[in-house]
Amino acid sequence: MNAMALEELDGSERRRAEVDRRLDQMRELLDSRGMRACLLRMRRNFAWLTAGGQNHVVLATEEGVAPLLVTADQVVVLAPKNESARIADEEVRGLEFEVAELDWFEIGADVNEARRRVGTEVAEDADLEDDLMVLRSRLTALDHDRLRWLGRSVRQALASASSAIEPTTHEDDVAAMLQASMAAVSTRSPVVLVAADERIERYRHPLPTDATIRRRVMMVLVAERWGLHAAATRIVELEPLTGELARRTVAVGDVLDRMREATRPGASLGDVFGAAQAGYAEWGFPDEWRLHHQGGTIGYAPRERIAIPDDLTPIEPGMAFGWNPSITGAKVEETFILRPDGSHESLTG
Repeated sequence: MNAMALEELDGSERRRAEVDRRLDQMRELLDSRGMRACLLRMRRNFAWLTAGGQNHVVLATEEGVAPLLVTADQVVVLAPKNESARIADEEVRGLEFEVAELDWFEIGADVNEARRRVGTEVAEDADLEDDLMVLRSRLTALDHDRLRWLGRSVRQALASASSAIEPTTHEDDVAAMLQASMAAVSTRSPVVLVAADERIERYRHPLPTDATIRRRVMMVLVAERWGLHAAATRIVELEPLTGELARRTVAVGDVLDRMREATRPGASLGDVFGAAQAGYAEWGFPDEWRLHHQGGTIGYAPRERIAIPDDLTPIEPGMAFGWNPSITGAKVEETFILRPDGSHESLTG
């Protein structure tokens, strides 16, 4: 995607319209719950309401350093003085948000300021998380365009790393290549997993080590920009697959196909999970689903909701999904958007 197209994804007019719509949704939610205000401190909620703003410093935390106070007639970023200028200049620029400077050393400064402005106790993310997850999961056209860009970046990073892998490459080298590819396009990589050879069979979440790759390597990458996430897994085979491992690779691909087919408007996450269970059983692996989660909805969190058996969460057009079935030694993972006609737009496959 060229620079102009990327500039449009960050563009102010489209973003402002999206923020106005989300503010209406947020205020309708507060009104329905009889709440006067809410303090949104979680990174995913800040990113969602600001349509792409970031309020974190530490990448590995779920909470940001500057929460949003949302009331019926104002939105205020409650930022410590050492963060306020950057957030005003780069994260909420062009939005009709006030940025209030707070002393960084005052414990509970944001809560105290919120109470002062509202005149009463103020709700926080956790009080509304079930409802907020639903709103975040209903992705819009702007979200979809951004996810397409993000998915393409993930595919390119995985392809570049795959082409550079040799039998003497180390897992850490692969992780460095993936992270460098993401950093080169101003994109964060909150999850980078790499496993060589026997570690693929032994661990579902293999942090990269200095182990040398001999025959095969698994790469798992979750990328994040604008608060949105895209995920993918690739296994690079340096030798032809044979025997049981080859059969497992075909089987897990079929399970993903079944899950994709079951992901349709009007169905539930439990329906998709049931399709996966049936697929595992037919291939002779009835208990593999118990060894790792199978994925779920994806968006302003690496997984907005992880599907479980009999999950009644409804599937709606416009949602994005990250399904990741695995059979010991084999795994596939794809992020895709569910279109209104029930078809799927693969982003990372």
